[in-house]
Amino acid sequence: MGTEIRCTHCGTLNLDISKDCRLCGHPLHRTDEETRKCPQCGSTAIPVDADRCIACGWDFGTHRPLPTQEAPSIEPAECEHASEAPLHTVRTFSVELAVVLMIVAGGLGIIHAILAALPDSSNEILSNYESVIPMGRFLDDILQDHVYVSMLMFLFGVLAIALSMTAMKRNSYSGALAGAVFGILSIGFLFGAFFGLMALVLLALSRREFLLECA
Repeated sequence: MGTEIRCTHCGTLNLDISKDCRLCGHPLHRTDEETRKCPQCGSTAIPVDADRCIACGWDFGTHRPLPTQEAPSIEPAECEHASEAPLHTVRTFSVELAVVLMIVAGGLGIIHAILAALPDSSNEILSNYESVIPMGRFLDDILQDHVYVSMLMFLFGVLAIALSMTAMKRNSYSGALAGAVFGILSIGFLFGAFFGLMALVLLALSRREFLLECA
């Protein structure tokens, strides 16, 4: 079977030995003077009298490609619509309360870590704490026996306070959540862990407060 050649006028495949297209009758073999090359797709053997390129549709008359349909604008998957603006007041209050709780949790963690590292000078304070919270004695024993735990509590408290600014400025939702988690890990007489957990819940309920406004 011989090779095939495509008609440059209608696109029909013909045997290479054919002189004319079997469908439209146009000559299949033209001289260089009778053909030209498409400047857009590079197709060759296009008749000089053709108005458009059969491969890509380039208009030889206006030197413009066929108009293409514009791609629809894609709206961000996560954004805040204007219709949701009335809810901002409630969510903003929740975020601000979460920031306060994160700062308190971090501060309690720092204070607890310092007191645990200085048992002699803070014995009365820790004793009162242990009498109120039964688990306090067990926690203080761990902190006094393992200095690195106190150091971690101190570090977590600092991070909780630092990342609370991220929540206040709405810069990063993940950073705000991390600050609440650090507030929990700072423990802070166990009260700090509770405040950090409350901050985490409030941030989870106010996630859309950190989204950009939809276009």
